[in-house]
Amino acid sequence: MQKKEKYLKDLESTLKKYKIKISEIDGLLKKKKIHNKDHLVKGVKEKYKQAEGIFQKLKSSSQDNFEEIKESSVEIFESLKEAFNEFIHLITMDDLSHAKDDITAYGSEKVCEVGDYIKKKPYICAAWVFGVGFLIGTFLKRSK
Repeated sequence: MQKKEKYLKDLESTLKKYKIKISEIDGLLKKKKIHNKDHLVKGVKEKYKQAEGIFQKLKSSSQDNFEEIKESSVEIFESLKEAFNEFIHLITMDDLSHAKDDITAYGSEKVCEVGDYIKKKPYICAAWVFGVGFLIGTFLKRSK
């Protein structure tokens, strides 16, 4: 009977940790304004509800059917863990996609700015290019 109580205590602790993680995720998703956030969290929340349900069954089970329910609880808690891993992967990919878009936009903006500057002051730019080319040529000539 002690094994059952310890196992239930460990599962309850794990459930509390997952509940805290889910609430943290909800808070982060609200701050970041991530697209399809309901879709992303839905799988994790469903697995969490299944884990809560199996935990309640374990608490109310008799010693005879405890081991049988315990086996299915292991599977459900493993699928909850996998759902969290998938969620983390999806969030990371979404963040990377947004970062890529931001970097691309920033790079395009800077290229346009350089092009505009060259159009406004072509002689100054040509002098700079000539000067830099001269310096590089001088350094390369001396290194031989």
